[in-house]
Amino acid sequence: MKLVLASAQDPAAKNIAMRLLKDYDFKKSPSLTNAYVYGNVTLMTIAGEVTRITELPIDAEEVIVASRHASESGVPTLTVHVPGEVMKMGLAEASPSTVKTALRTLVEMRDKLGLTYDVSLEATHHGPTRLDVPVTFVEIGSSPEQWHDKKAGEAVARAIMAAATLPMKCRHAIGLGGPHYAPRHTNVVLSTDVGVGHIFPKYASIDETLIERAFVRTRGGVELLALDWKGMSGEQRQVSQRVADRLGIQAIRTREILSGAKV
Repeated sequence: MKLVLASAQDPAAKNIAMRLLKDYDFKKSPSLTNAYVYGNVTLMTIAGEVTRITELPIDAEEVIVASRHASESGVPTLTVHVPGEVMKMGLAEASPSTVKTALRTLVEMRDKLGLTYDVSLEATHHGPTRLDVPVTFVEIGSSPEQWHDKKAGEAVARAIMAAATLPMKCRHAIGLGGPHYAPRHTNVVLSTDVGVGHIFPKYASIDETLIERAFVRTRGGVELLALDWKGMSGEQRQVSQRVADRLGIQAIRTREILSGAKV
């Protein structure tokens, strides 16, 4: 069962949840509080912030979180990311196929609905990190005006359901380098058959232990490291290659992936 979580404290999550209930034939669960069921998907609202949970309210094989995104810029943005507290080496389990499906659907829905929003991946950040199933956040940002935007809520609702019911097959990658909003990795996910789960930007302390932890915490394994080469320090490049050699996977520049190089 796939679990979609929404916090009652989060206006964007409530917006998205209302759209899910409107657009899909969810039925109120006879046994669970604040829960609705549609096929293999359960939508549940919880009282606290999802970022702080340490266990699931019910058993599930995967979690997708409807959430707000906040930034000082206030730029209207729809984002997808895997959670993790990088400085503490706490990483959620990643599902690159879920990330890829959600991101591509956000672009399709943005264009269909005529939304003037950016769509992007984000680097790995915040919790929860202790769950034993993949977790993906799909978010509306970046200010209260967007959190309450019903069309944005529709776009995210559609992306969540596509990811929950029809995840795309892809080659799994860990993204390394670049800025927080990961434009090169976003392009890779949108334009190729590669899906990216965890992303560690240039400002993160990228070391061998972190990359190996992300390798372990990716559902279905990892085939390659996708390197935003110009967005990495020399040391980060060397670390990435050493880990790739040890794990028996490829470390390849995003530019080469986008150019169609065989990987």
